[in-house]
Amino acid sequence: MPMSILGIDGIILRRGKTSTVPMSENIENCTAARRLPRIETLQQYGLSLQRMGELDLAISVYQRILELDGDNPDVRFNIGAARLQQTRPTEALQQFKAAARLKPEESGLHLGMANAHKLLGDLKLAESYLRKELEIYPESVKAAVNLGWLLEEQNRVPEALVQYRKAMYYNLNDVNLRWNHGLACLTLGDYARGWRDYEYRWAARNKQKPPYNTPEWQGEHLSDRTLLIYTEQGFGDSIMFGRFALQLGEKHENIVLHCQPALKRLLMKQPGLRQVTSKKDLPPKHDVHASLMSLPYLMQLKNELELGETPYLQNSEFNDELPSSDALSGEKRIAIAWASAPDGETSEKKSIPYVKFRRLFNAPNCRFYSVQVDAEATAIADMNRRANVHDLSESIIDFEDTTAILGQMDLVISVDTAVAHLAGALGRPTWTLLPYAADWRWRVHRTDSPWYGTMRLFRQQRAGGDWDHVLEEVSHCLFNYGAQMSTTRLTGSHLLSA
Repeated sequence: MPMSILGIDGIILRRGKTSTVPMSENIENCTAARRLPRIETLQQYGLSLQRMGELDLAISVYQRILELDGDNPDVRFNIGAARLQQTRPTEALQQFKAAARLKPEESGLHLGMANAHKLLGDLKLAESYLRKELEIYPESVKAAVNLGWLLEEQNRVPEALVQYRKAMYYNLNDVNLRWNHGLACLTLGDYARGWRDYEYRWAARNKQKPPYNTPEWQGEHLSDRTLLIYTEQGFGDSIMFGRFALQLGEKHENIVLHCQPALKRLLMKQPGLRQVTSKKDLPPKHDVHASLMSLPYLMQLKNELELGETPYLQNSEFNDELPSSDALSGEKRIAIAWASAPDGETSEKKSIPYVKFRRLFNAPNCRFYSVQVDAEATAIADMNRRANVHDLSESIIDFEDTTAILGQMDLVISVDTAVAHLAGALGRPTWTLLPYAADWRWRVHRTDSPWYGTMRLFRQQRAGGDWDHVLEEVSHCLFNYGAQMSTTRLTGSHLLSA
């Protein structure tokens, strides 16, 4: 997702202007002159406390300044920023409005009010304040990025792209702006610009590239040099972009991969890679290196037809029997995963509460196999009470095990997590359940995926985390799927004789 800076990160704390001594007064007897050092000291103290996260103390200092020195828009602004940090948007809004009455066109004030309205759930007012900020300060990157993010959260990606490009007129090299612009381009299928600006992710996220002691590959011909490709993001990203490493491996003999330990067993069995090593181990000998996520840019991929066909991963053998001894003949096996990795930035947005997801288990003639790792104990207990649901998490050590299980399935139902990517890469029929403003890779409004030919997408119809409509649609499809199988099983002999 785009790098929204909506929130306290989008606001710059203000030192405030010091009081001045009136020219008509005697400086020795001037009250303002006597209290000036104290006010300055309090201002510095309040700012220091706020930057350290001591927000209540900082606010008490700011309030003391107002008592001593009268109303001050910069102090009001900082109190509002502190209240935002405390996720107290109503109080923050009061402070920003007080500052606006004193100095209505001060930079950042409307951004602060947009922050508060966003936290209050009023996206329309948040949008209007961000547009007002840009009217006053069209060069404001923070306002442009926040407005773009707000529009993207409403699936208004073309409008977001307009905002990013307007801001790029003033700030062409701003890393946050360029990264958000790249993600919007990718969402709309503009891969040439998207992959180019996706390279700004390192600086935008304040991440350092790994210190390999070789030059970075720039996409030039490799000749007989060895290219090390390393993973940098989540499991799903590594599986999804792994296709490009395999494509390079088909053309060049000397491609080695340095990946997450949980992917090593799976990827080392795939043809095309000379060597696969875990990131727990030292990298193999190589001449140049590149990030897996940079390969589309380095390979100059510009359209969906260049993404490659599926499946591109080979199935693994499943050595154990699935727990389905009491299964009816003809029941369909369905793998399930309802939660994204808990440490992900958008995990909560992409995950479905188990208490909602389990309604799918009522579908007829379907047997469900959970490949959800780290499931809550209550979810496992509930699955264990059901005759048609089986928890396979104890059989899973890494993605090689998950691959073997998925190879036994007729269908995979998953949220946007590594399981969905793995199923798609294996060419398994997959139903992926997506939030309203889904990640860039799923595009907008589509029910299919250019990345995975056997995948069907089910999307939320409105913002706010409404999974009920999605689950109702999936339940209806599952019911028809199971009923069709039941009819086929009961009438199969007649159909054959006909």
